[in-house]
Amino acid sequence: MDDFRHAVQASLTALGTNTLDLLRSRDLLLSLVRRQVIEKATESLNPPVDLIQKALKEHCQKEQLNNDASLNKWLEDHCLNRDELLHQLSLPFKLSKLALDEFGNQAEAHFLQRKEEIDQVTYSLLRVKNSGMAYELYLQLEANESDFESLATDHSEGPEQRSGGKVGPGSLKQAHPRLQQLLRTATPGVVQEPILIEQWWVVARLDERQEASFNDAMRQRMANELLQDWLTSETKAVVKSLLSAEDGISMP
Repeated sequence: MDDFRHAVQASLTALGTNTLDLLRSRDLLLSLVRRQVIEKATESLNPPVDLIQKALKEHCQKEQLNNDASLNKWLEDHCLNRDELLHQLSLPFKLSKLALDEFGNQAEAHFLQRKEEIDQVTYSLLRVKNSGMAYELYLQLEANESDFESLATDHSEGPEQRSGGKVGPGSLKQAHPRLQQLLRTATPGVVQEPILIEQWWVVARLDERQEASFNDAMRQRMANELLQDWLTSETKAVVKSLLSAEDGISMP
């Protein structure tokens, strides 16, 4: 990807030292630089007109702008003209295209790195502080003498008690590392023997594992993530260079 830093820095330097220092001190400089990086990176992209018109229609519906007069009033209130609004509405399409153009070939590798975080799991869990109680509840579940929801509601001492022991769907990465290890290879529907996690005896059961697949939608999502990382990196680099170049502006 071309280096936009010089062009972005030049456009901002033209604002002058006092303005830049004011933006920095009001915590607005980062957002402005990021927007300028986006503008430069996407300036050659032209989304289809029908997509932008559809976005305008959805915008008017969201803001309850039912006619040209109400739209013009909204534009006046937001200090914009119609072309500037259309430009803003075009940016999501431009960014999606930029993401695929620049990072689509890296998307699958990024997906494989992130897959465990993206996969969704649902599991049942109850925790008690007494090991004897934990094994008693485990044996009841093993013998089908009771169901997980009832036992968790009646006996669990953690927040999962309010949901009948049900956790998820969500990323397994959100769970305690020991619980992650237990459920990563668990068979759905099989109650796991109690394990000690910190001060808790935990009984768990993997209910469902929904593994993410790499399709077109996932390619776009991964490319978007990589683009956001690049935008953050470029923004920080421009700000650092900008502040270093301007006399009288320095990081606090």
